[in-house]
Amino acid sequence: MQPAGAGLQPIPRGAGRRSLSLVGTSMSVSVKKEWVGESGYCNCLLVAMSRIPIPSMELASNQRPPDLEALTTSRPKTCSWIRAQEFDYSALDSSVIIQTLAGLGGVKRSFWGYRAGTIVVHDCVEDDGPVVERRFHLKLARSKGALRLTVTLEGA
Repeated sequence: MQPAGAGLQPIPRGAGRRSLSLVGTSMSVSVKKEWVGESGYCNCLLVAMSRIPIPSMELASNQRPPDLEALTTSRPKTCSWIRAQEFDYSALDSSVIIQTLAGLGGVKRSFWGYRAGTIVVHDCVEDDGPVVERRFHLKLARSKGALRLTVTLEGA
């Protein structure tokens, strides 16, 4: 299913980075449930970070994932679209979200810790504009027994 609002598909683009792309050349927000679970949350997180924009966000495996509706209140169309996804934030597993994003970004474990990764997506400007490329840089670390993933939107 390809949502009109923010359907992102992984397309391999070399080692250590993934590209996510849309079908078609323009987008608009469609307020209907299209994404579920942790993988759906990952898509919606990247959309929220792009549309607000949110320069950087940290996810921790020992904490609930951020409430995307609360983060997008300044963009009513985006907020309505995210609200339509009906995420049960208390049921989402932050470890799975972190692993999903890290996997998409090509984050790899190394002798010294984790090698950073990048996710490249195609998204629209605002809620109904032309398609643009956005890059998210990922840094994964383990601190006090918890995984911490920092997601940084390039140019925000």
